[in-house]
Parts: sequence; C-alpha cells; structure tokens
Amino acid sequence: MKKLIAALALGASIATVAAPESLVVQASTINDTAKQNSYGGVTYLDQMLAQEGVQYNDFSSANPINYRNGKPEGVVIHETATPNATAHNEAIYFNREWMNIYAYVHAFVDKTGVIQMTSPDYGVWGAGPVANNRFVQVELCEENNLADFAKGVNNDAIYVAQILHRYNLVPDNAVHDGQGTIWSHHAVSTFLGGTDHTDPDGYFAKWGYSMDDFFDLVKYYYDQGSSTTNTGIAASDPVVTKPVETNKPTKKPVSTILPKPVGTKILIHNALVYDENGVATKLPTKKAGTKLTIYGNQTIKKRKYLQIGINQYVVASNVEGKLQRLSHNAFIYDGTGQRIGTGKLYRGNYVRTYGGRVKIKGRKYYPIDVNQFIKVGNFK
Repeated sequence: MKKLIAALALGASIATVAAPESLVVQASTINDTAKQNSYGGVTYLDQMLAQEGVQYNDFSSANPINYRNGKPEGVVIHETATPNATAHNEAIYFNREWMNIYAYVHAFVDKTGVIQMTSPDYGVWGAGPVANNRFVQVELCEENNLADFAKGVNNDAIYVAQILHRYNLVPDNAVHDGQGTIWSHHAVSTFLGGTDHTDPDGYFAKWGYSMDDFFDLVKYYYDQGSSTTNTGIAASDPVVTKPVETNKPTKKPVSTILPKPVGTKILIHNALVYDENGVATKLPTKKAGTKLTIYGNQTIKKRKYLQIGINQYVVASNVEGKLQRLSHNAFIYDGTGQRIGTGKLYRGNYVRTYGGRVKIKGRKYYPIDVNQFIKVGNFK
C-alpha cells in the first residue's frame, strides 16, 4: 500500500510539473519580455579584479586547451545551481578556486550582464573531456523572480549570438539530435558523454522555459546581423575580445639569431610552444620525452620560459619541474593508468613533479618522469 501511495504521489507531482498551461504560454512571453531589456554588456575578469585589488589567476595561460578543429564548434549553455549567487560572486569564487575544484567556464551571465573569465579562443573545464576542446561554455546564474530571469536569458542570448558571429558559426539547435552549435549541458551528457549533468533544463523548467525557447532568442539576435538593436551594440562589434590597451609597450622586434646553446634537456610534460610575448604559437605541441636544445631562459609575464628556437619557448616547469612533499605513500603509474612494479615512494619524501596535472582515465596525476605518474591525491 505504501508503494502504491508513493507511486500515486509521484505521478501527481510529475503531472503538476508537466501540465501547467500557463507556463507553456509564458515561454513565448518571456522572450518577448527579454527583448525589451537592454544588454548589460561584457566585463572582463582581469580588469574587474585589478580594480578590486584581487589577484587574477589566469586559467588559459596555466591550462591552454586548443580546440580540436582550431576554433570553437559551438556553445554549451550551463546554469550555476546556486540560487541568488551573482555573476560577480561566481567569478570571484572560480578565479580563486579553479585549481582546486577543476572547473572553469568562459563566462558567467546574470541579470546585470556578462563577466568573461578568459578568452573563448581556448577551451575550459566545463562539460567533460569530450566537450572541453570543442565548445565555448557559458554559465547562467539563477535569479529569484521572472523579470530578472528574463533579463538574464536576454544577456545570455545576446552574448551567445555574438560568439557565433565571432567564429562564423550558424545557430543550430543540438539538444534533440546531438548535431549543431547550441548545446545544453544535458545534451552533452546525452550525446557526447564524459559528464552526467542535466542543466539548464531544471532551472529553465522552473520558469516554464526550455532550450528550444532559448535557441529562438539566440537566433533572433543572431539574425539581426550587423544591424544595431535595442541592445545598443552591433552584432559585428568585437564584444568578446579585450579592448586595446593604449598604454601597452610596443612589442620588441624578434631576434633572428639564436644565442649559443646552454645545454640539452628532456621534456617531461607535453608542452605548447610560445613566442617571446608568451602567446601560444600554432606549432605542434612538444611531446614528453622530446630532447630539447636550450638556448637560455626568459621571464615572460612573471613566468619562466626556456628558449628552444628562434622565437620559440616552452614553460620551464615542463622541463625543470618543482619539488613537492608526499603526504601519502605513492605508487607509480604509466600513461595508461597501470601501476609500474610494486615499489612505492614514501610519505614525507620530496618528489619532483613537472608541469600541471594530467588526467588518465578520469584520475588526476602529476608527471614525475617520462611516462611515469603519481596520483595528485598523494600530495594533499
């Protein structure tokens, strides 16, 4: 009898969620209301933090994720699941904690506007390993009333439309067939895997809204092309790129003569190749185990690099590493996650790790030598 009562109660609750006719009518009304709002614009996190006297922890410099096709293939829509937390709240938290929570997105959006965390030219840690090197990822903050919800989705839709224009992508709803340029996190879970989240469906449903409705709003702004709308911003404006800094020093000319080599070293962690301004080049990633000829070192943007060619540099930590103290006994694993031998490294000893953390079959490791890894948890 208890099971029957529970089943009936569950059926009633499902019917209540699925049925309200007023909410079905409301969805189109929300988009109409959204279009009456002005765009809140984009605030760039590094500039915002500089004004507040907070250190900017540059995610993309520490974790450059190149898109598999050289540019984004679309946008993933998330929601934060933290009621009443503003885009500012979320931006501050993720700037401080991304290296501990292993999560990051390109932008947070709320009723007031957009805070862009990092350039959408590189991937982030937002929707699992399959999606992270494919899509720009945007988090919508939860609002507590319908009017503010409409403002939030309006800002979100405009920002997404401008991202699509920036990368010459056409709006195409992917939530039903896993093909397209506009994805929900739920669609990524369903069609690509590597994650099990279902946002923003639940949050949207709370307001009688859906990803189909959001797609319609994005397409509305996208179709305006380069014409100026009530947002006050032309769709062709470089909204998602940082403004030019007029006080930036002029780049020095690149030397075409290599200095005398200072030695050779083995690369322990895969490494991107940068130019002398600290900008990632299009040269192939250097693989762990590669023997590098070193022509000296240089500090670029407060970070040490080793010169390996004319205007070619790798981050020094991928070669030189740093000492870390083990807090647990640790086994050594290979690049497939298989344990190497039965020996272990004992807690209290210091081990040299190289570059950033790497993932092997969902677990996080530090490289300690070519094809040798120790679990990150052993250092906590």
